[in-house]
Parts: sequence; C-alpha cells; structure tokens
Amino acid sequence: MAPESTVPVPPGELERRRATFARIRAERDAAMAYLRAKFPEEKEYLDRARDEVRDVTVVLGSPRGGTSVFKQVLGELRGALALPGEHRLLFTLLGLNHPDHGGSDEGVESGVLDAGQRTFLLRNLFFECRGADIPEPTPLEWERYAWDWALRLRVQWPDTVDAPLEELVAVVRDSVLGERRGPEPAFDVLRGLRAHGLPVDPYRYDLDEALVREAFPDVPVPKGPPGGAIVEISPFLALRPQRRPRLGEDGRVLVIKASSDAYRIPLLHHLFDGWNLRELHLTRNPLASVNGLIDGWEHRSFWQHDLSSYGTAAGLRADWNFDLCEGWQDLVHGPLPELCARQWSDPHRRILRHTTDPLRLRFEDFQAGGATRRSLVETAARGMGLRLDADRWGAVDEPRRVNATSAPAGARWRRERPELGRLLDIPEVAEVCGLIGYDVRDWERWP
Repeated sequence: MAPESTVPVPPGELERRRATFARIRAERDAAMAYLRAKFPEEKEYLDRARDEVRDVTVVLGSPRGGTSVFKQVLGELRGALALPGEHRLLFTLLGLNHPDHGGSDEGVESGVLDAGQRTFLLRNLFFECRGADIPEPTPLEWERYAWDWALRLRVQWPDTVDAPLEELVAVVRDSVLGERRGPEPAFDVLRGLRAHGLPVDPYRYDLDEALVREAFPDVPVPKGPPGGAIVEISPFLALRPQRRPRLGEDGRVLVIKASSDAYRIPLLHHLFDGWNLRELHLTRNPLASVNGLIDGWEHRSFWQHDLSSYGTAAGLRADWNFDLCEGWQDLVHGPLPELCARQWSDPHRRILRHTTDPLRLRFEDFQAGGATRRSLVETAARGMGLRLDADRWGAVDEPRRVNATSAPAGARWRRERPELGRLLDIPEVAEVCGLIGYDVRDWERWP
C-alpha cells in the first residue's frame, strides 16, 4: 500500500527502515505465538477478543488537547479494552506514516488495507491491551512482564537495542526478580538494562523527572531527539505489571487514541469495517492547546519526524515535534506559535471533514474536575455503550498523569504566554473555533 517515496530520503535509508520494521513485525508474530503456547490465559484472551469484540471507540482531537489522559480514564471503565499507550507505532511498522508512505504529509489518510495489514493491526491492538495492575506478581507473571518490555524496547530503540529478544527478556526478568530498589518496577528494569550495557536513557520515559534524577544521578538530561528511526514517540511507555483484560459478561469496547488519528480517519473506517464504530471528538481551545504544543516543542520529548533530508526546506524544524500538518513547509521558517496554531486547526478540520456523527466533548470540562468532570465522563461512557460504576470514580477523580510537561492547571496560557491571544486574528484559527464551538469574542474568559 505504501508507494515508492517522493520524499528526499537518503539512498538506502527507506530500504533499511523497511528491513528493520519487517524484522520487528516478524519478532512480534513469533513472540505472540510463543506466549499463546506458554500462557493458556493468553491464548484464551486473544482468541475471545478476536472472535467477540466488534465495538470500538476512537478518541479524536489535536495534539496536546487532552486526549491521552481522557482515553486513559475511559480505558478504566468496566467493559473497556484499552492500550496503555498509542497505536500509531503499528501504522509506522507497516510503512503507513512519514516518510515510509511516500509523501511529505503525516501519513496515509485513506485507502484499502490489504488482508495482511488489517490482520496485523487488529491482532496487535488486542495484544497491546492491558487490564488491572498486578500488586504482587508471581515469578511467572514477572516473566510475562519481561516479554512486554522486550517487545517494547524494539520500538523504543529500534536502531540501538539489538540484543536478541530472549536476552532482553532474561535481563528484564532478572532485574525484577532480584533486589528491587524502585520506586516502581520500570526503574529496576532500566537499571538492569543499563547495567547490561544497553543504551537506554531513563529520561526518555514517561516517568517523574525528579525520581529519574534521584535514581540515575550520573545520567545527564538529554537534549534533542534520541536519534535513529522513530517508531514509538517519546516519552516512552514505562510499563507496569498488568493482567490481561477480563472478557466476561460486560460489553467489550476497544478504546484507542493517537493524536495522529485525525490524519487517518478514512483508513480507520476501513480497518473497522463491519464493527460498531463510535467517534469521540475532544476539543480544547486553541490558546491552551498551542501553549501545550510550544511546551512540547521545547521539551526533550515529543519528537515525531526527522526532516533533515529536506535540508534548508525544513529550516530550524528538522527535528520535528508532533504531526506534519497541512502546509508545514510554508510554516517552518515562521514563528513557532503560528506553526502550532496549524497543528491545532488542521486535525480539527480533518475530524469535521471525515467523521459523520461524533460525540463532541470539551477537555475544559475534564480540567474543571469534580461534578463537571464526572458528568463529562458519564456522557462519554453512555456514548460508548458502557456505564461508569461507582468503584471507578477514583480513576476519574485522580487520573494518573500521562505525557505531562508540567502540573495540570487550567488556563496556563494566560499566565505563561498571554500574547497567544493574537493567534485568534488568523482567519483559519477563528473559523475552526466557530466550527467547534469556541466564541472568539469571549476568548479572554476561556479557561
């Protein structure tokens, strides 16, 4: 499905990437077959998910629009099947994202997935889903956890962690079965990997920076992207021991989210052809979103593309953060806030263009907390065909932080970058505001 590239990628680079991705896909297939044979509950879960799950909810929005934490909360609903992170990497492994798909935009927006691609995506979506945390894992559960880490390392460090998969499993397993120093298993895993000589950087993970500094005092805080092919986008998942989801009497709804999904909505429609597909459109006002996008551009994470092959055409943005929005080539030499404004407006335009009857919700209501947040999540649950039971309120009221660059707070843009108000003079930004329900005349009171 991915054509020959028209992107100025160095000779042989696309071939090298394709070979790397093919190796990773083959390893995943082999690992899944092994785990199905070794762990009976693994086979039971995967077979039932394949045969029984035909409901999916896609959380759509713009980057830094709150979709990560919102999806995490929805994933805690009884009856939800959710990945701990994003699924974008699965499309990358199939060559459906930049630069492998052959164009200069973010990825393949529409088309027909062949049978092998569709099978790979659905099988791996189910494989990545996780359930409840395991407070005290058994040795066998620690071994299963080690396999999760080994497979994840392949997509986090595809060009630098090249030890055999079984060797990675052994290193991780020994790290958590031996003396653990915490403060959570991911720290012990990273210690063990580094002691084994593997170049994993703990600052690249979605972990509290103060705890990372304390646990790894001799590791410098990195600057710039990690280098090599980008498959999983940092901050990387720091895995926790978790059970497989329970497929019982509750309805089962697969809940997925990737900020770049706005750029592949028709392709997702084809992927889930014959399923009961629901789309949630999470909005956030442009000033708050752009403030978060600028934070991301200035952070050590969120690198999504290497545009160095474009030379001077990429300007100062060769190390690209977030999605390749429409017209990015005309924005790279201008002010960062205006580029970020397009990274906000373009996804919402595409969502409006390609969805038919999405449930539109405001992230500002989530940020408000309390009864307002509960009402928002209840509305989303009903839209998904699920319910919010009383024992799940804790996950709503105190969600785990995900990919945060600073402590959550409403209207940070007002304190940090009040000058962003001028972005509302851009006709495109003002138009999209109106289309998704933000009155620019009232912008000074936006939360």
